Amino acid sequence: MGADPGQVRTRADLVRQLEVLRGNAARGSGRTRVSLADLAKRIDVPRSTVHTYLTGQTLLPAEVLDRIVIALDGTDADLRSWADAWDRVAAHEHSGKQVPAATAPRQLPADVTAFTGRAAELQQLDDLVEQDERTVVLSAVTGTPGVGKTALAVHWGHRAADRFPDGQLYLNLRGYDVGPPVSAADAALRLLRALGISEVPPSLDERAGLLRSALAAKRVLLVLDNASSAEQVRPLLPATSSCFTLVTSRDALTGLAVVDGVHRLDLDVLTVEEAVQLLKSLLGQRVCYEPDAAIELAELCARLPLAIRIAAEFARHEPLTAVVRDLRAERLDLLDSTGDPRSMVRAVFLRSYRQLRPEAAELFRLLGHHPGRDFDVPAAAALVGIDMADAALRVEQLISANLVQDNGRCEMHDLLRAYSRELAPAADPAAVRLIDHYVEAHTAALALAYPRHADPAGKEEVSWLTDADTARAWLTAEADNVVEVVKAAADLGFGARARQLAHVAKRHLETISRGPQAMRMHQLALDSARADGDLAGEGEALRDLGVAAEVMGRQLESLDWLRQSADVWQRLGSRRRRASTLSSIGITLGSLGRFDESIAAHEESNELLRHLDRPQQLAMGLLNLGVTLEQRGELDRALTNQRAALETFRTLGDQLGQAHALTNLGNVLNQLGEHGEALLMFDEALAGYRALGSRIGEAFVVKFLGGVHRAKGEHDLAIDRFEEALRISREAGDASLQAELLNHLGFARGLSGDQSGAREAHHDALALATEHGYRLEEARALEGLGTVARATGAVISAKRQWRQALERYEAIGVPEAERLRAALAEL
Repeated sequence: MGADPGQVRTRADLVRQLEVLRGNAARGSGRTRVSLADLAKRIDVPRSTVHTYLTGQTLLPAEVLDRIVIALDGTDADLRSWADAWDRVAAHEHSGKQVPAATAPRQLPADVTAFTGRAAELQQLDDLVEQDERTVVLSAVTGTPGVGKTALAVHWGHRAADRFPDGQLYLNLRGYDVGPPVSAADAALRLLRALGISEVPPSLDERAGLLRSALAAKRVLLVLDNASSAEQVRPLLPATSSCFTLVTSRDALTGLAVVDGVHRLDLDVLTVEEAVQLLKSLLGQRVCYEPDAAIELAELCARLPLAIRIAAEFARHEPLTAVVRDLRAERLDLLDSTGDPRSMVRAVFLRSYRQLRPEAAELFRLLGHHPGRDFDVPAAAALVGIDMADAALRVEQLISANLVQDNGRCEMHDLLRAYSRELAPAADPAAVRLIDHYVEAHTAALALAYPRHADPAGKEEVSWLTDADTARAWLTAEADNVVEVVKAAADLGFGARARQLAHVAKRHLETISRGPQAMRMHQLALDSARADGDLAGEGEALRDLGVAAEVMGRQLESLDWLRQSADVWQRLGSRRRRASTLSSIGITLGSLGRFDESIAAHEESNELLRHLDRPQQLAMGLLNLGVTLEQRGELDRALTNQRAALETFRTLGDQLGQAHALTNLGNVLNQLGEHGEALLMFDEALAGYRALGSRIGEAFVVKFLGGVHRAKGEHDLAIDRFEEALRISREAGDASLQAELLNHLGFARGLSGDQSGAREAHHDALALATEHGYRLEEARALEGLGTVARATGAVISAKRQWRQALERYEAIGVPEAERLRAALAEL
């Protein structure tokens, strides 16, 4: 049998298959395998070094593996297969280093109080763990909402935790939640990071493979809660018998049972005995004094644990017979002919709702107007129109009644959320108050977190947002909700408020790299503007879409939206907004390498600003024009524009503008070879940014300082600067800049001879760029990985990485494609 690199996952696998390869290459020679000395001579590596590689003492470098395969008569196809094998081993070893036993994850939620029944199901799970270890053990727990799937999985997980010393992973896949479910790729990313793995590959297949490698030979419990489909789960399943996976879903997940051979545990409602026992656990022995009422109460609750727990709350202070009488009366009105448990428990929910104090009941009803996944006390206060202290008391009452869970932010079970929405009155002013709350709070948070982007005329003050850190944390917590509120506002006919909220919220979504959410929000704003016939709103939304797309590396889409926006401003006769949009068009064209068109757009923008007498905006336009001229190589013209901008900013006393101009001047002077003057500019810019507290500006200057050192051949100093800029960008939370800096760092390390460090930086850049959709940095990371491979002699790997980078450069349409195409032709 020949060597099979497809079997390689670990270093031991690699050693075994290389031994087979040496044997294959020796056929017909009278020897059992190519000798160590002969192989060392063929690949020009010392015999002692080859020995450490072939015995597994050291993982051989990728380029040495290429040379071995060639020396042992491998074909180009063989080279590709062995290169893939090496990648898998490297990923496996990297994951192993990052998951020490002492830091094994313990992610299970808190165990359910008074868990009752399910003895047969618990025993089935116990038995499955003890099955033949050659079998991959999975159990899909399916059942109706409220039947206790999550409770069973979490309770058994705590009970069996000692069987999984390497950790317990838990992930809510949100298959039936508000908004889209967690994608398989995103789920794999979260699981890998929970295992301590920061270098995450871009594609789902690669992430799934790395996850399987990370879990290999470990005893880990994986709980995948609320799955929507087999396709969402399948890539996440371990391939080792030592792990145990519990999947919960309302779906039968037939595909997992048929294709993947999972054991499916269909969870039914509680038996009568279990339901009564749960009541006893919650209410004590007095349940024994009303046995008939206890049985009927369980039946009225459809024997659903969720409903029984709620009913027990209002049975604490009155006889079970009274509770049953009320539920029976309500149930005559609420039951339908389908027998759907969700309909059957409406009576329980209604009884619980009516047991609340009037003020808490009002909040529960009005929460039906909140379109998001969770909420906080300020949102509750806005819904009711009360102060924060009163709202906090009402929220506590809902938590005490088991109608709301407190998990840092407040959440409701999906059945309860649906019921709340049934109770929510149509056209209630609560919905308007909530929308206004989001607009006002986001405006106030923007002023604190991003003061230079806030509108002074529209400044809001909110007492519970006290500083920039608090504001940023709140904006991040609301990042998903705000998109749903924009949609709700548009659906309710408040298009202007929807567009206002989208415009205010965009800054933070872009900063924390929520590009897809930002684009969905701007598309909602665009649709509402067109529906309302608001041409100005349409122009703003088109520009916001264009800017968001440009950040995500979708330059051609960006250009289309920006040009539509410019046309709108032309029709409206708004020269100021057209000038601003033309500047954005110029930036996008510059990134595409279409420098003539970019310069024309910038010059048209600047000419409009001169006639409008807008010196500050004109100075920014000169900066942007200077950047395009620098990219085109017209350094003298670039210098002239940057100096003119600096003079204007100094005349106006604009410190931030001065720092921008000084930074750009330093960059141009550095390329002109004026390194000393460039450093003076950068030092002054750095002092300006620090005085203003602009961490992003500071990071940009430090990045350019790294470029100065790199141009002078001072690679170690360049690396220090890039690492410093990277630390600052991480503190500031700018993922786009982080990806760019990781690539700069990778190239600098490569020039210094540190190919391992270069590979690590480019891998990190690739993971970050892929996660957030930064396609240009994704391409640069792949180019960097190819450069490392070429430098280490792994020519096949270099070609593969560069081809992938070239495909992305060509798709984006940037000039880097031509340069890389030429480099590939020479390789």
